[in-house]
Amino acid sequence: MFALGRPVIIPLVLTRPGPMHRLDFTALALLSLAALACGSGQPAAAPAAPKPASKTRAVETGWVTLYDPARAENGYTLTLHDLRIPILLDMNGRPVHAWRAARIKSRVRLLPDGSILGIGLGHQVVEYDWNGRQTWEWNVPHGFPHHDVIRLRNGNTLVLAMEERAKGDTLFEVNRKGHAVWTWRAAEHVDSILPAKAAHPNDLTHVNSAQELPENPWFAAGDARFRPGNLLLSARNLNAIFVVDRATGAIVWSFREGLDRQHEALMVGPGWAEPGKIQVFNNRQRSFSTDRQSEILEIDPRDGKVSWRYREPGFFTPTGGIQQLLPNGNVLITSTRGGRVFEITRGGSVVWEWAPPYEPVRAVRVARDACPQLALLASDPPRPVVPPTGYAHVDRDAYRFARKGARAEVVIEGKSRTVLAEEGVCGDLVLPFGARAEVGFGVDAAQWNGTVDPPVFTMHLTSAGSPKKTVLLRESVGAAGESWRRRTIPLGAFALRSVRLCVEIEGASADGVRWAYWEQPSIHSARDRSGTDDEEDELVGGDLTPEERKVQEEHLKSLGYVN
Repeated sequence: MFALGRPVIIPLVLTRPGPMHRLDFTALALLSLAALACGSGQPAAAPAAPKPASKTRAVETGWVTLYDPARAENGYTLTLHDLRIPILLDMNGRPVHAWRAARIKSRVRLLPDGSILGIGLGHQVVEYDWNGRQTWEWNVPHGFPHHDVIRLRNGNTLVLAMEERAKGDTLFEVNRKGHAVWTWRAAEHVDSILPAKAAHPNDLTHVNSAQELPENPWFAAGDARFRPGNLLLSARNLNAIFVVDRATGAIVWSFREGLDRQHEALMVGPGWAEPGKIQVFNNRQRSFSTDRQSEILEIDPRDGKVSWRYREPGFFTPTGGIQQLLPNGNVLITSTRGGRVFEITRGGSVVWEWAPPYEPVRAVRVARDACPQLALLASDPPRPVVPPTGYAHVDRDAYRFARKGARAEVVIEGKSRTVLAEEGVCGDLVLPFGARAEVGFGVDAAQWNGTVDPPVFTMHLTSAGSPKKTVLLRESVGAAGESWRRRTIPLGAFALRSVRLCVEIEGASADGVRWAYWEQPSIHSARDRSGTDDEEDELVGGDLTPEERKVQEEHLKSLGYVN
């Protein structure tokens, strides 16, 4: 294992990672240099020194929680370690290469020559060779890149950007000399698919993925809408995906049925099962108040019919996330807010899973010979990973009890506390493996003053489909002078079940004066480290330099995440 960079929070990846082991870069430097020497055929230049970091975390093989070598698409996984350092992992989570001097804000792509293309921390897209040397950069004029960048078949680069004072996204096609040879501005073309009232008038589209259409049977049969080279886009704020005709800029095909904050619309290319179908990661953000389930859809673009769907209790990421169709027909899924990357078969069986202690960013599986340098790497034999009996991962937002609107800030005995705004609150959850609840509750003694009976705090649970109510806690606080109490309640007996969890207070207030409160219950899995449940709406913070913090705030404000 080795240490890599410090954490950074990026748009759509909202987290405050917990501390891990502190290690230096020596092992990574040796690993990288060895890989370069055997991959390039010439002495490797010394990579640039990493930026100093006050916090580091180690890449651990224990983050692979499940692996079936016989059914998984074996290769390497390209992702961003600690949300910004490009890294390649083998199937057991062992790092085989990293671009340790690179800093990528979101999307990173491996090119056929071993270079990587990604979105930098500032206003640029960047390219690094296998040795980690920056070889190309293009700065967005009067704006910044976000969410996606792709290398087109003609060798140019397509950059998705937000321009200053623009009401929609802009696409730039940029040649190697840094000249924009084609530009498409969403605000000039999306009228035909805009709703009567735009949900986000200052960010009409919020495009989060772009694909250059591959060869497909629809165009071969005469449907010019799907001409290879046209662009397939996912517009989160329109809850729509659509195809842009490269010649005219017009939107020639669109689909929105049932989409809710979707990501990663990709047409299946030739040589694969179901060529011409379109896969999309449908977040279903609004399902937080119902079944809390995201889904992967496969759509026939001719009639808009869904030909395949993956939706399971416990798979839920209201923002972020992508899917990737693999050569063996499996699908690799990044559940960003769920905290894992996992591979499923067509029948929905999980055959590989990687669950780091931070929220993963847009991981992709690459072949062992995806570039010459990888083909020359000596790979360790795969080791099956069998999880504990009964284990199944449940994404974190599937068991988050309450959100920001359900909370309030109060000062109790001189201490500020975040509490539930109502005296009684219920949440419909899917409890994780080894679940436990950490709760705090108590009284404002100055308001209660002992003139009435002390309030009674109750937590109870009802499993889906059963009328039986299980009382987990029933206690009074305040009578003996103790004003605040914390409890840890084991919920393992209800793991992997859909439940309704409720907290109530008897005698919390009178005559409009409230004196008894619940803190938000924090639900944890067996793999979680101890501590409280971080605020999921936190957007800015973490271990950032002032420059990185400024860039992050600029991006978030421009994309409408913060005021």
